[in-house]
Amino acid sequence: MKKLFILLSLVVATTLSANAQLDLGALFGKVKEVATEAAGDAIDEVVPEEIQSLLGIAIPELEIPGTWSYVDVAVEFESTDALTNAGGVVAAETVEQKLAPMLAKVGIKEGAFTFTFNEDGSVSTTLGKKNVKGTWKYDKKSESVTLGMSGKEFTTRMTESGDNINILFKADKLLELIKTLSSKSSNSTLVAVAAIAKSYDGMNIGFECEKINK
Repeated sequence: MKKLFILLSLVVATTLSANAQLDLGALFGKVKEVATEAAGDAIDEVVPEEIQSLLGIAIPELEIPGTWSYVDVAVEFESTDALTNAGGVVAAETVEQKLAPMLAKVGIKEGAFTFTFNEDGSVSTTLGKKNVKGTWKYDKKSESVTLGMSGKEFTTRMTESGDNINILFKADKLLELIKTLSSKSSNSTLVAVAAIAKSYDGMNIGFECEKINK
């Protein structure tokens, strides 16, 4: 999540909070609806990258296949209602700042953590020297992806972040995925990750990734 996104959200929320009659959540919901309908494939030309991240525009299924490499922590609001509270925006930035160094301790860092989605529905996740294979399935109705790994299922929402994507999970599922992928599941770092992730309602947390092959 870019700094400009945080700053813009704070300015909007603070400016409009004085008007009790204005529903900020409804406002951003309408922006998402209108922007998507009006722009279609050209939405990048209409809605800035930071606003796209805020609105959580789902990535199309056909754009998912390829290898995606972790670059940063990603946080998105589950609903536009959370935007009515400027404190929620600050919390999102706080989660990012705290989680990044903790994830690095279990090997989730730039250049060392990738997802490879194949067109045949198989997926391979590499964390350091560990590779976990599984399956992925896109649900058009919910715009979500179900990952099957090590006998477990993880529901993730993939959204656009400029040329990158955000792979987002509920807090409990994020922790379970980390335990599945990392050999350091008993590390105290994961306990700290769990505490942070579960402290914030109304957020999806995960990974911002860039495509390294197409």
